Amino acid sequence: MKKLSSLSVFFPCFNEEKNIELQVQHALSIVPKLAKRFEIIIVNDGSVDKTKQIAQKLVRKYPELRLVSHQKNKGYGAALKTGFNQSQMEWIFFTDADLQFDMHELQSFIPFTDKYRAILGYRTRRAEGLRRALNARLLKLFVDIVFRVHVKDIDGAFKLLRADIVKPLRLESDGAFISSELLYKLKKNQVRFKQLPVSHYHRRWGNSTGANWRVIVKAMRDAILLYWHMKWQRVSHHQW
Repeated sequence: MKKLSSLSVFFPCFNEEKNIELQVQHALSIVPKLAKRFEIIIVNDGSVDKTKQIAQKLVRKYPELRLVSHQKNKGYGAALKTGFNQSQMEWIFFTDADLQFDMHELQSFIPFTDKYRAILGYRTRRAEGLRRALNARLLKLFVDIVFRVHVKDIDGAFKLLRADIVKPLRLESDGAFISSELLYKLKKNQVRFKQLPVSHYHRRWGNSTGANWRVIVKAMRDAILLYWHMKWQRVSHHQW
């Protein structure tokens, strides 16, 4: 099977003490088959459980592993931005640390890296509660209306991206809107997406924050602020 020349894998995580070691071991079983050189990064977003201590233990055990920690919880978007900034390889893959995705499915993405610089996983069936699914549906509807991104899974956390298309982006959101902002800015840069189906599993341990209505409200607020910020930039540029 074709291998990537180099790959950074990172996991944004908040209070994932029961999941992070299994996720790292899972990654170490599959990533060496996908890339000639690789690194795995844990982005600890101010966890208040034992996530950081477990990650520190894993870093001492596995030389391919790095830990980056926020002193306090900054939000999902902030964790993603840290992961992108810390990644040093040609390709970047990220997924959540909650074990709801199977990283073995990343193998099916590799053949498309010759033609695409952004390969997006979309969940064929979301394994989550009604409230979380409704929040995601509302966010997708809102983003499609305002930004016309029109992807199958607006907040899917299973993406393989070329570093040179992600690192130059000035991502602003620190919250759940980050995925929509990322896709919109890639689209504005005329990056074509390849979308592939991936499985989604029920969370076994820990709690998800996505079912909280405040998450969707903040995401919509971030979307509106970004929209008006870009409009203002266009007007200002035209005036000059």
